[in-house]
Amino acid sequence: MFFLLFKRNSKNKPLRVILFYVVYCITNEGISFYLQSVVHTPNFIILLNLFTVLEYTFFCYFLYLIFPKGYVRKAIPFLWLGFLLFALIDYIFFSKTHEFDSIASGIEAIIVLVLCMAYLFSQVKGNNYLVVYSTFNFWAVIAFFIYFSGTFFLYLMTDKMRVSVSFQKMYFVINISFNILKNLLLCVAMTMKLNGLVKEQKKVIPDLDDDLLIYQKN
Repeated sequence: MFFLLFKRNSKNKPLRVILFYVVYCITNEGISFYLQSVVHTPNFIILLNLFTVLEYTFFCYFLYLIFPKGYVRKAIPFLWLGFLLFALIDYIFFSKTHEFDSIASGIEAIIVLVLCMAYLFSQVKGNNYLVVYSTFNFWAVIAFFIYFSGTFFLYLMTDKMRVSVSFQKMYFVINISFNILKNLLLCVAMTMKLNGLVKEQKKVIPDLDDDLLIYQKN
């Protein structure tokens, strides 16, 4: 809804990656709820394990698009491929189909958090931090950083603690809370428009994100 209100005419690739990610999340949640609560089949765990891989793919592609050219950006495809191979090996040889992939989720969170911190550092070190606050990319990265920071230990413990009723209640509250916070921050990101701070830039800073570079070229 926020995309249609504020960004429907945007050709920004990172923005559309996040849009498809949100649509996928909604679809996955709906199917998982149906399989778990209506059909009562344990096979919904397979969807959760697949979600980890696809979610990581969305994040890697998004971060690859917004990262300044450099070693980190070149490393992202290799990090994606390495995680994909690890998740496949873990699922085939070590995990069980009825278990949540806690280890894969933990590794996903660590990689995404490191990449988010690297991106924020690359933006701040260019002394353009006041301008970065006005971009979609910044708020999307902040949303993912907070989300994975808040759910890291929760997902890591899920495989061993999911039979506990108290843990299930805690899992529901924490997971829902950080999902809502993530989505609210993505809504804020959808409303971001470049302000007059960009016009005050006297020179082009090479580490500015894509939105700012496009603005300056225009």
